[in-house]
Amino acid sequence: MSAAMSPRRIARLLALFGTAALMVIVVVTITVVRQRSAQQKLQIVAAIVPGALLHAHNFNWTQMRGDQSQWVLKASDASYSNDKTSILLLQPQLSMIAQDGKHLLLSASRAVLTVYENHIRRAEMSGGLTVDYGDFVLMTETATFLPDEDQLHAPGAVKINGPGLDVAGVGLSGHPKAQTFQLLKEVKTVIDQKQRHAKTY
Repeated sequence: MSAAMSPRRIARLLALFGTAALMVIVVVTITVVRQRSAQQKLQIVAAIVPGALLHAHNFNWTQMRGDQSQWVLKASDASYSNDKTSILLLQPQLSMIAQDGKHLLLSASRAVLTVYENHIRRAEMSGGLTVDYGDFVLMTETATFLPDEDQLHAPGAVKINGPGLDVAGVGLSGHPKAQTFQLLKEVKTVIDQKQRHAKTY
């Protein structure tokens, strides 16, 4: 028969068991707290930057009309709103073929797109907009492009540079695909006949 355990030995075993149980509880508690802390941090980041989890690199969008490509929009980064009705682009570049067959490129530092049913309806371009068309370059700080109407509106100062021609003004209304642009006020034109003659020949 086994010897009966003394009260002192029983007390020691209970103490050891209690210590082990307490350590397990502490470990489980720390793990749960850490998981909750990580989740809270993620929730805080999502609250500070809405749509932060809807992000894409090397954005590429081709706008179609029927089976015809209207224009191509590329950007280094894109951040979507939670409902995907707006997109913030960094370093956007929009390219299209003008009606005369020449290549036309619009580029800016940033753009905010308004999207409806997988169709871009509006592009608010800022941080300096440049329109390259053949030998001519148009520059302004901000502009709004309405793709369906082929309309470009710029409220601020505008400069247009080309061979032997420098034009400046305030406010612009234009149609990029149709290659027509109109400065609205304070228009100043400088013509260098030598450069224009040299370009002609």
